Parts: sequence; C-alpha cells; structure tokens
Amino acid sequence: MMRKKFIKLTAACVLTAIVLYSGSLQSQSASALTNPSAIYEPVQQQAEQWAAELASQPSFHAWKQASLVVSPIGPGTHSWLVLVKQNKLTVGYLIINAVESGGYQLGEYGTSSSPPFDEGTLSKSVRQLELLHPASSIEALYVNPLLAAWKVASEKETYYTDAASGESLPIGENDWLAAESQKPVNLERMQIGANAALLKQVSLPSFNAYDKLPWLTDRPISLNASSYNSLFAKINNKEQLRYTAELFDGQMLYVWSVVGYNKWDSGQLYVALEAGEDGLDRRYIPVSLLIELGRFYR
Repeated sequence: MMRKKFIKLTAACVLTAIVLYSGSLQSQSASALTNPSAIYEPVQQQAEQWAAELASQPSFHAWKQASLVVSPIGPGTHSWLVLVKQNKLTVGYLIINAVESGGYQLGEYGTSSSPPFDEGTLSKSVRQLELLHPASSIEALYVNPLLAAWKVASEKETYYTDAASGESLPIGENDWLAAESQKPVNLERMQIGANAALLKQVSLPSFNAYDKLPWLTDRPISLNASSYNSLFAKINNKEQLRYTAELFDGQMLYVWSVVGYNKWDSGQLYVALEAGEDGLDRRYIPVSLLIELGRFYR
C-alpha cells in the first residue's frame, strides 16, 4: 500500500521520458563496450554463475538457457541491473552491487517480467506526474531494494517515483537525500560467494496481503539481525506472514506477502516477497536488510 495521487500526463511527455531513459542506458552501454577494461565483463560473468545456480531450482525453471543483459543503474553508481531474457522476453532479473573490499554482492533477484527500472513501469510512472513540459532528464537511483526510484526533472520541478511499482512518491529532493544519507547497508555482511550454491528453497502459495491488517492491530514478530530462526520456522510451517516498511518518515507504507525463501551455502537467506497474488512477480531480498528496514507480522 502506498500513499499516492494520480495525475494526468500528455502522451508526448511519457514518450519523451522513455526516450531519455532508454538513450541514457544505450549511451552508457556503448561507452562501456568501447573500453576493453570496462567492468561489464566481470559483472556478466558473476551474473551468469548466480543465474545458472538459480535456474536449477523449480521456481526459476524459465531461466534455463536464458540470455543476460547487463545495464548500470544510474551514472556513476556501483550497481547493475541484469535482465534475464528468454526469447527476448524478460523472465527475471538480478541486481548486483560492487563491494568496496572487492567482489560483488547479490542485492536482490526475482522472477518478475517487470523488474525494477523496467521501461513499461517507467511509462506508468511518468503518467502519474503532472508535467507542463516534457521531462528534461530522468535518472535511475538505487540505494537498496526498498530505496530505488526514478528521479524525473522538468523545467522547474523534480519528482520521484518508485522503481518497482511505478507509483509516485510524495517526497522532494530533501526527503530523498535524508533517506539516502541514513546508516549505509553493510554489503560485505550480506555477500555470498562467487560460486555460491543454493541449499534450500521454500516456495509458498500466493495470497492477498490485505486479507488481514496485522500491522494495525498486532505487534510485529520479535527479530534481530542475529536471531531470526523463529521467522523461518513460521515460513516452514506455511504460515501467512506480511512484511511492512515505512520510509521517508512514515510518508510511504509498503506491504508485501511473504511467500518463501532461498538459503545459500554462505548462510545468506533471501526472503521472497510478493506485491500481487498471481505468483508471477516475486522479489528475493536479504533477510538482514528486511529486518533493518521494516517488520514482519503474522
């Protein structure tokens, strides 16, 4: 659930924004490919290893023999969006972050056909903004899975929209900078090995997260970054859990249903979250990050 307002936009503004975003990605990719030492190659190799391991699991069967397309998320950042393509159709994604001490961290991954920073979602996103003139610039911003957005600038205004849902964010530049400057996530703590293997996968049926509203009436499950066995015991028992996160000083409330998890041999656990209930768009996010940013409810 998000607090939002819907606004009309001309088709010309939508088209202009998409062209700006697509052109930005293409120019970044072209410049990287002309540089033999460009970082795309090691990112591609790492993505292929993790994608191949995921493809061996039933929930990711569509990833078998898929091709991968790597693009940087925003200029000057250290994160990359990797689209998993099957016959030119997107069947999933990974987001990979560079780690300061060396190597890469798997920030999140999922089976969505419309992953974060998808052009179709961008179109939906821009339609919700009221622009008197076409956007002059559009930039992808990625801090972590729950803090990912498009920054859309027009002549006099700057807007932010959620990179995954396309919803307009009721924030300004100061709100974004404040959220961005909070305690940084320790990527090394969530790093999995380059040749990591999946030890266990649990997948639960989809359900409507709003059938019950425990975040309004009940206390959250008691967890901390070093002790979360009780959470996975409940998932293993097939209990229906919800995850919520309030961002930007409570201006935004995100709600997802918890529909499983992946356990890697490095000990890292990625919880499967779902915004809908069709089972098609699942995001896998490190549990330690989720505990840090939000709460789980029964």
